Amino acid sequence: MDLDRRFRLDNHSKIALVGGGGKTTLMFQLARDFGKKVICTTSTHLALDQLGAADKHFIITAPADLPGPDVDFPGDVLLFTGPQVETNRMGSPSPALLEDLAGLADSWDCPLIIESDGARKLPIKAPAEHEPPIPGFVNVVITVIGLSGLGKPLRGDWVHRPELYSKLVDLPLGETLESHHLIKGLISPEGGVKNIPPGARRILLINQIDSFPNWKTFYEQMDLLLDHFSLVGFSVLEDQMLLEVHERIAGVVLAAGGSSRFGEPKQLLDWHGKPLVRHVVELATAGGLNPVVVVTGADHDAVSEALRGSRIEVACNPGWESGQSSSVRVGIEALPGDLGGAVFLLVDQPLISPELIQKIVQQHQRTQAAIVLPVIEGNAGNPVLFDRQVFTDLTLLGGDVGGRALFEKFPVCQVAWGDKRSQEDIDTPEDYQRIRFGEEC
Repeated sequence: MDLDRRFRLDNHSKIALVGGGGKTTLMFQLARDFGKKVICTTSTHLALDQLGAADKHFIITAPADLPGPDVDFPGDVLLFTGPQVETNRMGSPSPALLEDLAGLADSWDCPLIIESDGARKLPIKAPAEHEPPIPGFVNVVITVIGLSGLGKPLRGDWVHRPELYSKLVDLPLGETLESHHLIKGLISPEGGVKNIPPGARRILLINQIDSFPNWKTFYEQMDLLLDHFSLVGFSVLEDQMLLEVHERIAGVVLAAGGSSRFGEPKQLLDWHGKPLVRHVVELATAGGLNPVVVVTGADHDAVSEALRGSRIEVACNPGWESGQSSSVRVGIEALPGDLGGAVFLLVDQPLISPELIQKIVQQHQRTQAAIVLPVIEGNAGNPVLFDRQVFTDLTLLGGDVGGRALFEKFPVCQVAWGDKRSQEDIDTPEDYQRIRFGEEC
């Protein structure tokens, strides 16, 4: 499933799993996907029938029970719990021992995964006052919810703590659970984001989508979900399938050039009653890119004025004459930190469609490829999406070199596109007349 890569996790990740609908399955699948030593534990309870998913199980009640940093064990998935507390459940190590496990993970340079919630194997839950017990050192929290409870009545055979969930989402007991109820619970400070440590990354995993054919209705509220989570995934964990990962994808409009061949600022050309730069910004917004950054340089004041009232950020490149690489760098540096990637658009390509942008972004949601671009009649085209893993390399480019210089370093995912005219650009007044007024190529 490649969960570690697609969730952007690394050896320093200390991950808490909360919610319902597949947490334990996720813990062991994620541990396997790391492909190296991983510490797994719980801050609540773990069922006895789930212990076999680990390569080795340790019961710890004191620091002396912990292995030393130089001790090696066969297998990768090492599970640490407290002693058995019920007929069918193991307890949690003490809070102090959880801190020690975090230190051991640092010594071993490996991830730590903590199941930090209990849902009695139900797909949906509301946390009690004391839940979820997330240790303060956690830097990633994955909230899980199962769609097998969607469309079902709000009662105890589908929801853990149904009375609390009824209050949380304002739905009477016994009434049908709909997607907007689940979303309300997920984004509530008393629900899906409760007790998350400050600064921790928030990931939402919507699991069991095979039980709800209309799971894509969640797209309608994706902006709202991404206001509360940096990443939203859709999965069928039992079948080891992670179908899509949604993140904020920014738009960067490169509009810094001096238009020397054209003879006047191309950014300000009339495009059906509006400046060309504003038209391209609207294409980016209509394609779902958010935020949108416009990199200016030559004619900065006039271009900024043309964008007045737009919900975008203008980033001025004082070194625009040094080449496109400097504008790419300024654009990257203007972006917020928690993005999945950015689509780069050129201000002189007005025939790019929102549908093409959406298709490129959708391909990234399915693959999280380093680079995604359209291919038209066998030729690489624009715009190009660069995953955040490429950002550092983009900032290191020099001269009049764009992101295409990285195509040999990173794998490129292609999207077939049939509209050849989308790639036309305005270099001369003749190009403008032909493209603007629809003359034949």
